[in-house]
Amino acid sequence: MAGSAAAASRALPSRRPGPRVTTGPVEFHADEVVVRFQRMLQAQERSPCTVKQYGHIARTFLAFVKKPLDEVGGNDVEKFREYLVLDRHYTKNSLYTTVRGLSCLFRSFGVEVEHGLEPPRRPDRLPRYLNEDEAHRLFEAVRSSPRDWAILHVLGYGGLRVGELCRLGIEDIEFSRNLLHIRSGKGDKDREVIIEEKTRAALERYLTERTLAGTTSPRVFPITPVTVERMVRRAAQRAGLPQRVTPHVLRHTLATVLLRRGCDIRYIQKLLGHASVATTQIYTHVDTQALREAYTKAQPQY
Repeated sequence: MAGSAAAASRALPSRRPGPRVTTGPVEFHADEVVVRFQRMLQAQERSPCTVKQYGHIARTFLAFVKKPLDEVGGNDVEKFREYLVLDRHYTKNSLYTTVRGLSCLFRSFGVEVEHGLEPPRRPDRLPRYLNEDEAHRLFEAVRSSPRDWAILHVLGYGGLRVGELCRLGIEDIEFSRNLLHIRSGKGDKDREVIIEEKTRAALERYLTERTLAGTTSPRVFPITPVTVERMVRRAAQRAGLPQRVTPHVLRHTLATVLLRRGCDIRYIQKLLGHASVATTQIYTHVDTQALREAYTKAQPQY
C-alpha cells in the first residue's frame, strides 16, 4: 500500500467487529477515508451515482469493522456479509453491488483480501413494464404540468435512466437533428437518443415555461432522481395503476413496445445504451401477449 493510503486507512481505530453499526469518533475518521476514496473514483471519471453509492458502501463497511483498511481480512468481509444478510436483510442484488463496491475500495487502496469478495449470482427477474394503455393513462395524469409531461416523454420515448435525465444539459438537446446527447451514461458511454415529435413538443412547451419563469440552470431538469421517482409514483397513483411504477419501468416499457412492434433488437440496444445485446435480449421473454399471438399463429394442429 502507498504511504498516503496507509496513513489514511490507519486513521480508523482498531476495535473488535460487532453485529451492529454504532456511531462515535470512528465515523469522523472513516469519513476521511471515504472522501479520499470518492476523489479516486472521480479521478477515474466514474459516474456521480457510482461515486455516491460506493462511498456509502465504504462508509458502512468501515463503521462496521472499526479498523484500518490494511488490517482488514477475509473474515471481516464475511462477517460484514452476514450482517447485511441477517440483520439488514439485503437482497442478492444489493449484496452484489456491495461486494463490487468493496472490491473497488480495496483495489483503490492496494489492499489484498484473500476471500469474501465473490459476488453472489443475481436472480434473473423479468423486468416490470406497462402496456400501452397503462402508459397512456400515466401520461394523461401529468398533462397539466409542463415539466412532468416533458419528463415522462423523455423517459417513456427516449428510454433514459433517471440519472441520465437529471444530468441532461440544455446544450445536449439538438432540435435541428431531433437528438438528445447522453453524456457519460452507464459505463461512461455517450450515446444519441432520437426525439420524436411528441417528445419534441413536450420539451419545447416545458422550456418555454421555464424561460418565462426565469430559470437559468444549465440542466434541463434541475431536480434530483428522488424527485423524479416521487413524481412518477404519484402520477401512477392518480392514473389508478395497480403496480408500482418507477422511472425504470418506463425504460422497460419502451424496450418491450419497440420489440413487439418489430424494431431490431440491435437498435434497441443502442438506444438504451446496453454494452451487450445479451442484456437487451431479456425483453424477448417478457411480452406474454406477443408470445401468445405468435403461438396462436404457428401452433400445430394435431
